[in-house]
Amino acid sequence: MSKSLYFVALLLPPDIEAIANQWKEYCKQFEAKKSSNAPPHITLQPPFQLDDCDREKMFSFLKGMVANTQKIPIILDGFGHFETRIIYMDVRQTSELLAVQNHMKVEIAERFGVKDEQYGDHPFQPHVTIAYNCLNEASFYRAWAEFKEKPLHFEFAVPALTLLKHNGRVWDVDTNFLFKNN
Repeated sequence: MSKSLYFVALLLPPDIEAIANQWKEYCKQFEAKKSSNAPPHITLQPPFQLDDCDREKMFSFLKGMVANTQKIPIILDGFGHFETRIIYMDVRQTSELLAVQNHMKVEIAERFGVKDEQYGDHPFQPHVTIAYNCLNEASFYRAWAEFKEKPLHFEFAVPALTLLKHNGRVWDVDTNFLFKNN
């Protein structure tokens, strides 16, 4: 049976996506790769394998989920980091965001047997990665010295949940599922 690799995310509005992409480019001077081969995003469900025969069932689940969910308010506020490997735009943990992510995690695990094997039971830490995994320690500290005090604040509502699919090289937007009243 054939499988495909997917993940579920919230994409940034085009103007803020452009800013995130500029930060990714800026991070290259610290020997950092781009954050991933995906558009800037907030991951709700990390990458998972899905049998191709379950694709329509996944679509149906996501369509039903967004039909009862208002646009999600997002607040990007400053920068953060995970250890000395990742620098990100920090996302405030609003009740709406936490509720959607938790519901999705539970339902996808129950309906599709998807478990978050990479991150295990770590608590959800919403973020938009701008540099990751290839920063050596010295490069990280140089980069973090520049980012830790930089002002960053954006507020917006995300109109859709996005399913991304890996094409063997990069992540492509597969389908956008519009939230209620969008």
